[in-house]
Amino acid sequence: MTGHQAALQELDRYARMCVRHSYDQYARHGTLHSKAEKAFEDPNVWKHKWVPDDFDIGEARNHPVFQHSFSPEQQLAWNHLQWGMEYTVVAQGERQIIVLNNYAVRQYKDVLPSIVDLEHRESYEEVDHIQAFEVVLEGLRSRYFPHKAGALWSKPASGFGSNRLNSVVRHTIGVAAEKMLGANFPVLFFLTRGLKTHNFKPFENAIATFDDGHEGMKMISHLHRLDESRHMATALYIARLSTEVLDTLPRESQFLFKMAVKAAFPANRQADYRLSYWKTVLDEAVIFQDIPRAERDALFDHITTRTHANLTHLHDRQTHLTRQANKRIIEECALSPEFKRLFVAQMRKDPVYKNLVDAVELPN
Repeated sequence: MTGHQAALQELDRYARMCVRHSYDQYARHGTLHSKAEKAFEDPNVWKHKWVPDDFDIGEARNHPVFQHSFSPEQQLAWNHLQWGMEYTVVAQGERQIIVLNNYAVRQYKDVLPSIVDLEHRESYEEVDHIQAFEVVLEGLRSRYFPHKAGALWSKPASGFGSNRLNSVVRHTIGVAAEKMLGANFPVLFFLTRGLKTHNFKPFENAIATFDDGHEGMKMISHLHRLDESRHMATALYIARLSTEVLDTLPRESQFLFKMAVKAAFPANRQADYRLSYWKTVLDEAVIFQDIPRAERDALFDHITTRTHANLTHLHDRQTHLTRQANKRIIEECALSPEFKRLFVAQMRKDPVYKNLVDAVELPN
């Protein structure tokens, strides 16, 4: 059996198994959307924390304003809004994935249709996830921003900083990436998708097992992490085997490749989306309006300083799973040795993203 045939069989077997597991899970538990609606039928959902305190990398909880000026209800609201920030970023990434998934595997249509079927199924899951998150985000809006017409969304973590612009150009990006990167497109797409999933996975595991959390909110995260565990495995398989399976050649343009990496991991975006979110919270959330303006400004200055400092290293929750999963997917992916080194070098230029690849070891 040739390497091409072995890769085809391995990828086909994985894709069929993964689709089967997805159907089994949804038959057993139902949709995330239904679980979110059920969670918000319980008025006690607002009496529990939704995330562990250490999720807030801005360390608001360590500032005197949070400790002494915030009431218990305001401290709890901050915790709920932390969930909102985390999952708006997840949801926006999934909006991108729903479109780009299909472009990333179009080259598989005649080579391995089971991979196309798998991505259609994963896109179905992503739609379900977004619908579930929107239920929670609408709950946050009506409770803490009743004067706003729409839910509070953070800036996207990748692509353009504008949600509207991203929604307009997603299909264009997919077409262009397929043409310009060739067989490197699915490799880079699933490599990037894997890294971003690995980044949040430890936090979601913590929510799903959070002793002080609300059972309904924990269930949303639990079912989401089951789906995302499959998506992590999908990213690893396709990033590793694409070049062996596909007949098209990689396009080895360093310039285009660097541009694609920059679009996936925009400079300063990690701090920007967090700080713009918390600025809006402190400025507009009704529950914080009795806190004097000077105190809110002092808290935001603290958040800004701590966010920038804490983004230069991995969170304690990420030091094992994220580091090791990133090491594996990069070292095993089907990029050429030259482009693997280029990818890692590009990531290491940024003081925030370099931590995601700090365990990677590539031969010279």
